[in-house]
Amino acid sequence: MGKLMCFGSACIDYYVNLNGGTDYAGGGPVNMAVAASECGAEAAFIGAVGTDERGRQILAQLRKHHVDTSHTTAVDGKTAFCEVELAGSERLLGEYEEGVLKDFELSEEDLAFMTQGDICVMDLWGNQEKIFPMLESKGVKTAFDCADRPSDPVSQAVLPYADYVFFSASEDSESLRKQMKEIFENGSSVVTATLGEKGSITYDRDGFHFCPAAEAYHVMDTLGAGDRYIGVFLAHVLKGETVEECMTKASEAAAEVLSFHGAFRQED
Repeated sequence: MGKLMCFGSACIDYYVNLNGGTDYAGGGPVNMAVAASECGAEAAFIGAVGTDERGRQILAQLRKHHVDTSHTTAVDGKTAFCEVELAGSERLLGEYEEGVLKDFELSEEDLAFMTQGDICVMDLWGNQEKIFPMLESKGVKTAFDCADRPSDPVSQAVLPYADYVFFSASEDSESLRKQMKEIFENGSSVVTATLGEKGSITYDRDGFHFCPAAEAYHVMDTLGAGDRYIGVFLAHVLKGETVEECMTKASEAAAEVLSFHGAFRQED
């Protein structure tokens, strides 16, 4: 099996109304790396955390979940954080502070390491979009998570260079499928839209594929479900499985993460 290189943002998800305030390690690429590792793939996180306790917490969780942190840089300063408020099982995202991510740039050594991987994936907040053309020129497969903003200027800059594109939408529609086809025709090989409890859709050279959402038996917290879907999907791509198999495994994993707080299990 190949190796998934997850790069860009790492942050603390600070649950403001859980036990008086609780920190969970997070950030899209961190969550994807853990998800891929948990289903048997090799995964690395390439990026930055602060030298504070929150940075140490993220590093500890990555290592606990067997993610390669050889190119995770501790930068003097504060780790990025995002405020999360729980409203029932839904999460409301509040203040986001970039911390050390604001001015962080990957080193030449980081980039050389990444080209040894099989797929490199970043999310919308990674601040490293300018390296996608370089990765393409080196023949490295890339993936990008647009969140719910495929029309964002950052997304638009990355999409022509991303082999695998993911974004979230509220429901299936003719306009959604048209948008997915346009992204595919602009250079991507596989385009996936996740629809929450309504399932997911992927478009590739064989057309559209639909996967229903896996049953969630206990919904406690929706944070991280999309990241887990992407990490598991890409891990099964590395295993050589079909698009339908990747979608099914990803859907099952996304349903699983709904049953606890945080984007992956972090209890002692």
